[in-house]
Amino acid sequence: MFIPSSVPDIEQMIRDQVQENIHLDYKASAALTLAKRDEIAKDVSAFANSDGGVLIYGVEEKNNLPVRIDGGVDDLQVSREWLDNTVSSRITPKISDVRILPLPTSPGRSLYVISVVKSFRGPHQSADKKYYKRHNFKSEPMEDYEIADVRNRRQRVSTLITFEIAEYRRSVAAFDVRNVGDVVAEDVSFEFTKTLPWPFYQEGKMPPLFAQGTPKFPPKQGFRFLYFPFHEILSGAKGVPMQFSVRISYYHPDLSSRIIDEWPVNFAIYEHSTGIRPESEEQARDIIEALGKLNDNLVNWHKALSNFATIRGSTGLDLSIPTLRNLKRVFVDGGDPERIHPQGCDPTVFREILGVDQDMAHNIFVAIGWHYTPEALKDIQGMTDEIMAKIRAAFVLPPES
Repeated sequence: MFIPSSVPDIEQMIRDQVQENIHLDYKASAALTLAKRDEIAKDVSAFANSDGGVLIYGVEEKNNLPVRIDGGVDDLQVSREWLDNTVSSRITPKISDVRILPLPTSPGRSLYVISVVKSFRGPHQSADKKYYKRHNFKSEPMEDYEIADVRNRRQRVSTLITFEIAEYRRSVAAFDVRNVGDVVAEDVSFEFTKTLPWPFYQEGKMPPLFAQGTPKFPPKQGFRFLYFPFHEILSGAKGVPMQFSVRISYYHPDLSSRIIDEWPVNFAIYEHSTGIRPESEEQARDIIEALGKLNDNLVNWHKALSNFATIRGSTGLDLSIPTLRNLKRVFVDGGDPERIHPQGCDPTVFREILGVDQDMAHNIFVAIGWHYTPEALKDIQGMTDEIMAKIRAAFVLPPES
């Protein structure tokens, strides 16, 4: 589909006798007047509902062939802004990509080229509440099945950019913006139908993503913008509109077309309600609870193992039969370690249980390991009250005189 971008382009089309077709329509300058606004909307919506096309205003035609450029449109009566407002205000829903190009022909007069892409967010209704298509060089009303077919285009094209209300810590409203597709959304812009107050941002200004848009929005990327607490929104204290919409416009590279999606926001539905935890959050809560119980068990095991902290060898645990019996008593029976009789224990037992060096263990063995001699035990070099307490706690000693 050729789109002329200059007056010489249009003159060449006239010389080449480029005929009107499903993608091209010539209109005289008189078609751009206040009284013809409904006709303008009808022709633009017909192209969007069909396969896209180009409207050229300022060219006389005969038998669907261009004849000449007429005098052009008076710039004092028609402007690009006026034409854009006419198209956007008289077609529902708004067409995603309508480009209007004025081409001056003489001082104060211009031609207008309007290019419309095939819409994937239709069907689009004109100002007279009808749906039109491009057929036989003109705009004609659509049949019911044709309207349904255009509506089904949306189902064949997945949305890239989404805008949804989210909850932050179950009390603060947030806006989640994501690219849920697999391709980059290009030239993304946001338009809010109402003016919103913006907390957390300098001077209450709109966040840069919403105010300026972004040239590239990568797939699977997302942003969260914190808003007001729900109770402040619902009470009306912050002047937040309860209902508004966000129009998101972006270029879809797979379609080679611009898309406009409108996302409604309604805070009123949150009144007298409570948020529902998502399944993943419920699962996370169960995991945290299970980890808490596991942690309690580990603490109990640690306390039990602390009784055997001194029982260790150079290559790991080196346990005697009495120690194994005590492990059963602690871990299976839930009791305290049983004191053992020192008679018959070799120095290694005293070293392991009391955590002393080899020399100290040998001297303790001499004092209590064969015949209990209290004086010899107390006179051992390096003996302390702490070691004596460990001996009394771990071993069965005859009553001292």
